[in-house]
Amino acid sequence: MEISKIIKISGVISAIAITVGLTGSRAEAKPEFAVKEKVNCLYCHVKPGGDRNFRGLYYHAHKHSFAEFDNEYEAKAAGVDPKSDGPDAVATVSDYPDIKVPDTLNYVMKDIDGKPVNLARYQGKVILLMNVASKCGNTPQYADMEKLYDKYKSKGLVILGFPANEFGKQEPGTEKEIKEFCTLTYGVKFPMFSKIVVKGEGQHPLYKFLTDKKTNPKYGGDIQWNFDKFLINRKGEIVARIEPRTKPTNDDVVAQIEKLLEEPSPNDKTLVK
Repeated sequence: MEISKIIKISGVISAIAITVGLTGSRAEAKPEFAVKEKVNCLYCHVKPGGDRNFRGLYYHAHKHSFAEFDNEYEAKAAGVDPKSDGPDAVATVSDYPDIKVPDTLNYVMKDIDGKPVNLARYQGKVILLMNVASKCGNTPQYADMEKLYDKYKSKGLVILGFPANEFGKQEPGTEKEIKEFCTLTYGVKFPMFSKIVVKGEGQHPLYKFLTDKKTNPKYGGDIQWNFDKFLINRKGEIVARIEPRTKPTNDDVVAQIEKLLEEPSPNDKTLVK
C-alpha cells in the first residue's frame, strides 16, 4: 500500500477515535448550542449529542436561546424536577414545549436581580399586580402588601411589584437600590421585578396588554399613578382593577381576594389549552 494512502487512512482513524472519545465524555462533549450557551451538554441532552431533555426541547423550540428561560416554570410545564439533569430531565408532559398559557401571563420578565421569570409560573394563583415606586405618597402601601402576602401566600396569593418611573419620576433608583429600599424599609418578600415603562413611549408589552381596551375591554385604560392594581384569578383572568390610593388591605379588596382564593386551582399540567 502506498505510504500516502496509509497516512490518509491513519488520519481518518485518528479523527474517528477523537470523535468517539469526545462523544463519550461528559466533560468534553460540547454540541454547538452547549458551547454557545456555556452549559454542559447533559443540561440539554439525555446523552451527549443524543436526544434532548426538556431544556434541549425548549432551546430548539425558542430559536436556540435560553435568554428568556425560566427553569422553575419550564420544569413545571415539562413535569420534572427543576434540579434534574440528563436522563432525569426528560419531559413527562407529552405536549411540552408546546404549552399554552393565558394571554395575561404570557410574558417573560426580569426579576429585581435581572433573572428571567415567566409569569406563567404563577398560573393557578390569585395575583395582585401593580406598578410601584419608592418616593410616592402611596409607597407605604408596601407594608400593606407584605402584610397581605404574608397572611395569604400559603393559600395561593402572590403579589407582583413592577417599579416604574413614569409618575413624578418617583422611582429614579437602580434595581439594587430599589431592592435594598424595599427590603430594609418594608421587609418586602413578595416578587419584585426590574424597572419597566408602564405608560407612554417604550411601554412594556405586558402593560400594553393590561391597559389596551382591545385586550382588556373591562379594566383597560391608562395607568393613573403609582400603585395602580390589577387583580387576576387562578385562571389568569383579570377580574378587577383597584385605584392607586386604595390600600391592598382595604376591606373590600381583602374580601375579593378571599373569594378568589376559595376557587379551585386548575391542574398544573393543563396550563390552559
